[in-house]
Amino acid sequence: MQITINAPDNLPQAIIQQQIQELEAKFKQQANRLSTGISDKNERYLAIKKISEEYASLPVLDPRDADEILGYHQSPMGLWGDE
Repeated sequence: MQITINAPDNLPQAIIQQQIQELEAKFKQQANRLSTGISDKNERYLAIKKISEEYASLPVLDPRDADEILGYHQSPMGLWGDE
């Protein structure tokens, strides 16, 4: 596909080339996503799934629940219930 870009004559050539390279990279990335069927939503899902799998594989260092660790289990009112 060919794209025509109209740039002002006084714009430095280096900036034009940089912008063109950035656009080409974005187009290639989008084309790869479309060709593999991966959307932004799927990428986010896969990233969250990967994080959750890594989290699930971590060892349990303290088997107590959070209330017991914080001391909430000692009072039915919570940490400051005895005041």
